[in-house]
Amino acid sequence: MIKADYPILTNTTYLNTAYVGLMSRKLAAFRREQEEIYVIEGGDHYKIKAYKDLESMHQNFAHFFGLSAARCFGVSNFSSGLRTALSFLSKQNKVLLIEEDYPSLRAAFFEAGIEAVQLSMQPNIEEVIAQKLETERITILALSIIQYTTGLLISQEFLKQIKQEHPELIIIGDGTQFLGAHNFHFDESPFDLVVASGYKWLLAGFGNGLVLCSKFFVSKTHRTPQEIRAVFFQGHFDILAMASLDFAIKSLKENNFDALIQSKTALAEAASKQLTALEFIPLWVSEREKHSSIFNIKGGEKLFQFLWKKNIRTVQRGSGVRVSFHFYNTLHDLEYLIESLEEFKKLNSHLSFN
Repeated sequence: MIKADYPILTNTTYLNTAYVGLMSRKLAAFRREQEEIYVIEGGDHYKIKAYKDLESMHQNFAHFFGLSAARCFGVSNFSSGLRTALSFLSKQNKVLLIEEDYPSLRAAFFEAGIEAVQLSMQPNIEEVIAQKLETERITILALSIIQYTTGLLISQEFLKQIKQEHPELIIIGDGTQFLGAHNFHFDESPFDLVVASGYKWLLAGFGNGLVLCSKFFVSKTHRTPQEIRAVFFQGHFDILAMASLDFAIKSLKENNFDALIQSKTALAEAASKQLTALEFIPLWVSEREKHSSIFNIKGGEKLFQFLWKKNIRTVQRGSGVRVSFHFYNTLHDLEYLIESLEEFKKLNSHLSFN
């Protein structure tokens, strides 16, 4: 992957993948080709071929994320995928949520009529979760694998331990900020259900996503994987969007995804050190064993506008400005951000960054 594949990177410092991932020239060309087939061959042939391709697409998805294709379902987005998945579970469940988590994740359980217990987000969130599981009858733990506001990466080692201690607990993860940004083998993970949209870190464009289910989750639905699939694929699906996800995942594999993630991780670690040194992020970020490549930096609206004028793309989240680094970002992008933050700090010496 090089910057030439993403034209905007030649004239903009794009640190906003956590908001919207970029589309490559190659994916855009593929989508145009697909639409041309729709035009030339006719809608019926296009649709018939698409339904035949569903099996190979799901084999591709499943192979990349490490599970059986029978337990992997392409969907239009995270929100609809999660709500369909929850429809298979009993309303007698009790879910543990994080108050500051992604709103659509939390809302899905309220809409499903599942009783919820909520915790406040904090740097030692794993400890608090463990304590709550010991004191309340919780049957579902649902959280974003990476917290969308702060970039906090939930420890999978912790979740594996929790799963051992509470084998009947259903662990559900929002993977939208995680899939495509980290190596992941679902069947070796502690999760029973992971749902994600594909337009961020998977760089697949809008209108597609994934639902990954464990054997344990399937058993809780009292349905076969085939019956579950039939529910997800009632009516028609967005052919172009699903084909785009298939293309995007193949591209990640073809471009040595492991190497891309190693490069992104190294850049994120360098960003963490420099942002900490400048006191733009709290100490707990560097004190955690692992963090994502998403950072919420201090400065609010004033910093956001300053970075915008510097042609650095970010987004406001909470009281801070969220920056996110993907594998198409470079050390030069980080250096330019740090230079800009140093300038902002000098111009605003009256503000507290402690």
